[in-house]
Amino acid sequence: MVDFPISVECRFLPTDKELVSCYLFNKLFVTQTETEQPFHDLEKALVKQCDLYGSLEPWEIWSLYGGDHLEDGQALYFFARLKKASVNGSRICRRVGSGTWAGEDSGDRIMDAGNVVGFKKRFLYENHGSPHDGHWIMHEFAIDSSLLRQHQKPDDIVLCRMKRNLLSKKNKFKQYCNSEPSKHSKIDV
Repeated sequence: MVDFPISVECRFLPTDKELVSCYLFNKLFVTQTETEQPFHDLEKALVKQCDLYGSLEPWEIWSLYGGDHLEDGQALYFFARLKKASVNGSRICRRVGSGTWAGEDSGDRIMDAGNVVGFKKRFLYENHGSPHDGHWIMHEFAIDSSLLRQHQKPDDIVLCRMKRNLLSKKNKFKQYCNSEPSKHSKIDV
C-alpha cells in the first residue's frame, strides 16, 4: 500500500455547456434500456432528483443532500420539475418553502458548435424578514425549446445548481461596519 502525503479529492465542476449538453440532454433524450443506463451510479450521486419548487426551504434542501459537507463556494446539482403558476398558463411558479426564487436575469444562451442548445437563468432566494433572505443562489439550466419540440419532449425538466451566496454575508457585514450609529445607540466609554 502506498501512502500519499496529501489527501486526494475530487470535485464536480462541470461547465454550463456540459450541464446542458451532457447531463440534461441525457436525462431528457437518452432512453433507458436494460443494458444501457443513461446515468451511471456516480452521475446519479452528483446530480440528484429534488423538488426545488416545493415546501422545503433552501437550507433544508442543502442539509438533506449533503451541502453542509461542502467547502465554501461549492454547489449541489439537481434535476427538478418546473411547476406552472396556473394550469393553462405559461408562467412558472418558483416558490420554495416560505420564500421564492426571484429571477435576476432573463437568461444567457448556452452554445454548442455554434448552435443554441440551452439557457441559464440566475435566481436569488427572497424571503423578506428571514435571516436567509438573499443567502441562496440557484442557476437553472434548460434545453432550448426548439430541440424539445423537435423531439416531442416535455419542457418542464431543468437542471439546477444551488449554492450559498457568500457575497450576501460579506455585504451585510460591510453594511454593518460602515453604518452610522443611530441617535438612539448607546456607547459606553
